[in-house]
Amino acid sequence: MSDRRAVPDSLRVNLRLLTPVAGAITALPLVCVFVFGLSIGSTRAAISMAIGANLIAIVSLVGAPRLSIGLAVSDAFAMAVSVFLGSVTGPYPWLHSVVMIPWCFAAGMLVAFGKTQATIGTQAIIAFVVLGRFSGTPINALYLGLLVLVGALVEVAALFILRLPPSLRYQRGRLADGFEALAELSRRDPHISTHDVATTLDDVERALSASSLFGRTDVRDLRAVLDQARRMRFELTTLNGLRVRISDIDDGSVGTFISTCLLAAGAAQDEIAAGLRQPRLSAHWQDDVAKFRDDVAQLETELADAFSDSSNVARQCLSYLAALGGQLRAAAGLMEKSRVAGSRRVWRPHLARRTGSDPRDFRSDLAVVRANLRRDSPAFRHAVRLAIAVPASLGLATWLSLPRGYWLAFAVAVILKPDYSTLFDRGLGRVVGTLVGATLAAVIVSELQPDLFWTTVLVAAMAWAVYSTWAASFSVAMGFVTALVLTLLSTSLHDTVGTAFDRFIDVTLGAIIAVVVYLVWPTSPKAGIEKSQFGLFASLRDYLAVVIDVVEQKPVSDQQVMARSKSTRLAWANSEAAVDRSIQEPAATRIDPSQGRGLLAAAQRIVRATQGLWIDAERGATVPPFAALEELSTGLLAGLDNLANAFAGRPTTPMPDLRALFRAVELALAQMDVAPSLGLHLDELVNAIDTAAHLVGLMTPEIH
Repeated sequence: MSDRRAVPDSLRVNLRLLTPVAGAITALPLVCVFVFGLSIGSTRAAISMAIGANLIAIVSLVGAPRLSIGLAVSDAFAMAVSVFLGSVTGPYPWLHSVVMIPWCFAAGMLVAFGKTQATIGTQAIIAFVVLGRFSGTPINALYLGLLVLVGALVEVAALFILRLPPSLRYQRGRLADGFEALAELSRRDPHISTHDVATTLDDVERALSASSLFGRTDVRDLRAVLDQARRMRFELTTLNGLRVRISDIDDGSVGTFISTCLLAAGAAQDEIAAGLRQPRLSAHWQDDVAKFRDDVAQLETELADAFSDSSNVARQCLSYLAALGGQLRAAAGLMEKSRVAGSRRVWRPHLARRTGSDPRDFRSDLAVVRANLRRDSPAFRHAVRLAIAVPASLGLATWLSLPRGYWLAFAVAVILKPDYSTLFDRGLGRVVGTLVGATLAAVIVSELQPDLFWTTVLVAAMAWAVYSTWAASFSVAMGFVTALVLTLLSTSLHDTVGTAFDRFIDVTLGAIIAVVVYLVWPTSPKAGIEKSQFGLFASLRDYLAVVIDVVEQKPVSDQQVMARSKSTRLAWANSEAAVDRSIQEPAATRIDPSQGRGLLAAAQRIVRATQGLWIDAERGATVPPFAALEELSTGLLAGLDNLANAFAGRPTTPMPDLRALFRAVELALAQMDVAPSLGLHLDELVNAIDTAAHLVGLMTPEIH
């Protein structure tokens, strides 16, 4: 993103991601506790409970579509304890700072456990700094902590009870997103990875796996449609690998025929998406499926008498195109079935049976913490930066005599992130959002001067806007968060314009402090890339090993192969994210990303060839084990082991001569009655692994 476009892009709203119904449900408990606090005559209670509810609502949006109730309750108690500690130590500034430092460090270490846990850590700091700023006796501190806890638990209970979806509109929309992603995949350059589509389909699976959907028969049809979508992605992934090969040896005619077929497939997928998104409108997928079938038949006719390298590869494409056609028809039929009125017969909420805590989980969490207590760990560096920057910002606010200096520490806590790209994006989004939201609140409150009734109406409207726009635009949501907080505070403050201006100054200064602190001791992008690349090639090795067993007719379950496939997909996504982050690092810490990009491309080729081996083996392209194939398999796995070890700092062995091993297998396969695709996929694996080894520097001059 260019600097010139950064601010306009941060304010762009994706209208398709607006969630007005979920926003209203999420806002309801906040409004209820605010009204309750006002009804008992305590604006302090109203504000404290509302802020507690708001923070839980935000963590539920971060953890969407499924937030663990255990995590939400943990967040509620963490905020209550933070408020108590902040308030009870407030009369003693030295003790307040002494407690704050380890508290910020512990909160920062939660980054090691995931995004939701990191948000819980940030909210614990917010509660300590902002809500815990009221110095008081232990009794008063306990009272304030209980107010925050009550508001948070009301929000938790409401989210659990009220979010029982009366319809499947959200789930159908997410499934439609999956088919639109497949349609885009059918039309785009075959060199581009398909992992973004896999991520979209994983999101669909999570949307269809909510516990509140237990027992609904109409969900089964949507899950069946999702199964067909996953199969289509496998077909298209393998097709893309074959299309890349064709583009290197074809004059363009064969590739054009295949692209024409896929354009028709994309049109059919778009129609399926439209039928899912708008069940009451008729879908016209039949014409597109018929055109796809005709295009495939024409390609088959063109290849009937052709004898060339490109036509041989194209014949392999035909089998995948034929399978894709069957999956299109099956998905469309299931989509039509899901549109029939009355297909939903039974549904009831389901609460999973509670089980006792497992000591192994606690030991596992401790192991994660110990593993990250090292100087090069991103989580450790982030925790140290927080432990220094947040207390220092409070000291700076005192030295500058800022009227509401706690907002400066608040800004540092929420903007400071473990990596530079997130720090920049979120920091910019928060500054822009704060400017817009502070202006909005100042104008509304100063001009309307609302009484308590209209203030409650404004709080409800702002809360609804926050939760409805969260997924659509972070900056806009932050603007409404600022407006919500300022509207809440207007019940106890009179200078709303001055308060809004102070908040903008504090957030801007906090963003500057966060950037400076990060640049002084940045996270090493190299460490993140090496770890992710190790995980990538280790998972590729495990995936290929189990697929080779399938090819050699050894007993392997489909679930085992699918599990290895999913692990590889996640590892590739992590590696891609690490490379992308390294590109966005400041010049002083940025590494050359060319090797990372090249390794991603090689890994993508390995994934496609491995998936092709598996799909073809499922269709009968298997062989009994023989010596040459065993030697090649051992060499391929050894090559991937070498690549993984190179990134883990472990000893490596000389790379095997995979090309020579493949030639022996090629001769043996020529004498067997097996599908030629087996040799094509093995050839691609040899090329891709050799390419990756060359990029890492593992290839010796005599190996080509």
